[in-house]
Amino acid sequence: MTTATITRADIPALTTYRAGREDYVRKMIAYKRARRVRLSADMSLLFENKNTVLFQILELVHNEDLTDTAELDEYIEIYSGMLPGEDELSATLFIETDEQERLQTLLGQLIGIEKHLHLEIGGERVQAVFEEEHDDRDVTTSVHYLKFPLTGTAKAYLANGSTEHEDVRLVLTHPNLSLATKLGPETIASLANDL
Repeated sequence: MTTATITRADIPALTTYRAGREDYVRKMIAYKRARRVRLSADMSLLFENKNTVLFQILELVHNEDLTDTAELDEYIEIYSGMLPGEDELSATLFIETDEQERLQTLLGQLIGIEKHLHLEIGGERVQAVFEEEHDDRDVTTSVHYLKFPLTGTAKAYLANGSTEHEDVRLVLTHPNLSLATKLGPETIASLANDL
């Protein structure tokens, strides 16, 4: 895996982006579908890469009518932290529900989630490394940024191309919520392309 970067050259002019935005958004929704894993009714994880992070930046530029290059550089720097580095996967974990009371309950119950999420790749356990830990608060946050550092064996297993035989799972072992979700062939194939 080569380390991806985003530069100002990747950001088209706002008018250019808006002219093709409808088609681009439709394509990105389809692209992200293979990269999003539903862990439960209230929790999902999106595997990030240059395409998904660039999309977030472009939508931010669009929504904020952003033309100031200094602000754009700041957003690029901030969001570039979500890009996977050498030999790792990057992801965003979402804890989400439309019911505000249920969300607050979940966020309270899942304090310390940072220590309890991992990927199982062909029997090898890869612990998630969260950008921040929130176990010093009364609640955790609803959005977490994290990385999965890959060993050579895990990387080779994901990249081997035989997705129908691979066993890759996201596993949460929190005292208040335990679950395991197998990654589908489309997700594994998309991650293999990143590697």
